[in-house]
Parts: sequence; C-alpha cells; structure tokens
Amino acid sequence: MDSVKMKLNENFIKYPIAHRGLHSEEVCENSLEAFRLAVEKGYAIEIDVHLTLDGNLAVIHDSFLSRVTGKSGIVEQLTTQKLKDYRLRDGQRIPMLSDVLELVDGRVPILIELKFRRKFNERQADVLLMQLKNYPRKDLVAMQSFHPKAVRYLKERTREYSVGYLCSFRLVRNHRFVNYVLLSLRLFRYMHADFISYDINYLPNKYVAAKKKRGVQVLAWTVNSDEKEKRARRTADNIIFEHILPPLPAPTDGAQA
Repeated sequence: MDSVKMKLNENFIKYPIAHRGLHSEEVCENSLEAFRLAVEKGYAIEIDVHLTLDGNLAVIHDSFLSRVTGKSGIVEQLTTQKLKDYRLRDGQRIPMLSDVLELVDGRVPILIELKFRRKFNERQADVLLMQLKNYPRKDLVAMQSFHPKAVRYLKERTREYSVGYLCSFRLVRNHRFVNYVLLSLRLFRYMHADFISYDINYLPNKYVAAKKKRGVQVLAWTVNSDEKEKRARRTADNIIFEHILPPLPAPTDGAQA
C-alpha cells in the first residue's frame, strides 16, 4: 500500500475539540447551533456522518433517530428529503455535511467521524471525499473511524487529509480477543493511520504510550470532567471534550491560519 503519513494540522493540537459541537441541555448535539457556538468561541469541532439512502451525508451520531428526535427511523433508510420531516429535540433540523461545511468555512478545524449501522460502506467514504473537494481549508479537515477498513480505505484514496483510528475497549460484545486486538492497536500498521483517538477511560496505557513515543499524535475522548482533562493532558496531545469549557490558547494574529 502506497500511503503518505499526514500529521494533524497544528490547530487540531492547539485548540480543544468540541465533541458533536458545543452542545448543552438547551442546544442539541451535532446541530448547526452547537457548531456555531463552538466556532464563535474558537473551538475545533468533531462531527459524525451517516450515509443517507440517496447518497448524502447526514450529520448525526446514531443510525436510529429516536434518541435525538423522539421519532422512530433509521438514517440509512431515509432520503435527504425524508430526513427533513425530523427535528432534533430543540427544534432544529438534522444538518447535512454540506450545511456544516458552509457554516464553518475553514474558520476552525473539523474532525469528521464516519459512522455506519452495521458495516463500513465504501460509498460513504467516496461521498465524503467528493463533498470535501472544494472546501477552502483541507488542512483544517481530518477524518477518523472505529473501523480499520474505513481508515485503510481513506488512506488508500487521499493524501490531503489526516486519517485517524478511534479506539476503545469492549466495543465488540462477547469477543474478548477482538477487543484486545483493538485496544492494543495491533491493526495500526494495517490501517496506516496517521493519528489515534483513544478513549480517556483507558488512558494511560502502554500501547498508546509506545505509539506516542514514536511520534504518533494522540487525541483523548470524551473528556467531560476536570479530572479527565488533567489525565488527558498528561497522556495525549489534545482533547475531544463535552460539558466542560477548556481554556483556549491566547489569541494571536493569524490564529487558526
């Protein structure tokens, strides 16, 4: 496999990353308002994308719509037009990736996670790369996935974006060996991943420490307390956070340039 290592842009390390935007009890996750608030304050953002039935990318965490909308439905079984019939619990509509790209417009870094219901769909990655083709700041876009095949597929098809591996433990129910393989980063070389996004609940550990020592950048997720933030700062290069407001670096001329 002919791949080129792509380090995360320094702004992915410098600016804390708001998990699903700057959401709260009043503002829904993965909503345009949550992203607007994050951009306004100067945070990078993390978003999730699912492939719709008609080949678009919806920005939402779950395949099943009931948790965030109160209405049954599955993203992958609905067209873009049908998704307009759903509203997030705060009344906002479910945004498309194109909406988020237009809103952010290169002002802060965007970390895009590929989500899928049962298995990785290559078409999803192809659509993502197509929709990013004319984005003004490709250096401020990175991608990540839990699925090793998704990471490898993206690395085989682009040299413009940093692609990371998301990792936790007990991801596969009743498969202790598979979970160990994932946790211990045994497939990292197979994926040719550029960086690691690692569950803060399993940091620190020797597997991540070894990769970091070799220069691999590490993000810690999801940091939602002061204690976790302190631990993450000792073991990772940056945090993906929610329900806290971590400090931002002092403003300078040309920030996020």
